[in-house]
Amino acid sequence: MAQGKIKVVTNTERKFGADARYLFLKTQAEGRGEPGEEYWLVTEEEAAYFEHRASNNPEDQPKDWLGIFSRVANTAPTPTANEWYIAVRVQTPSGNKTTWMLTEHDLERIRQRVEKNNEDIEANREGWLADLFD
Repeated sequence: MAQGKIKVVTNTERKFGADARYLFLKTQAEGRGEPGEEYWLVTEEEAAYFEHRASNNPEDQPKDWLGIFSRVANTAPTPTANEWYIAVRVQTPSGNKTTWMLTEHDLERIRQRVEKNNEDIEANREGWLADLFD
């Protein structure tokens, strides 16, 4: 699976109150190489909010590499805003490219969801050969 390309997947072992589907994507921490690769499961509501936050901070856009996340300074913060965000460029299933901006708390919540829903990661990740060519 190419980095930053979103795929809509079913929540296979859905618990009460959980979303029926997730946005699944492969990301990588900037400068970390293969050890920095991660898979994310994001809700559609979260994705909309991350995109909205990025649109409100156009001066803080990351490099144009898909799926590479990095910390960016919030150059024009409001009094209640964070001083920095985690920014990543993604490609939607329809092919549009957009930017998401997450807080550290958002990233931690996504990582916890991945731990709890590892069956969804295993069901949707590609094999090692496909991973070799991304």
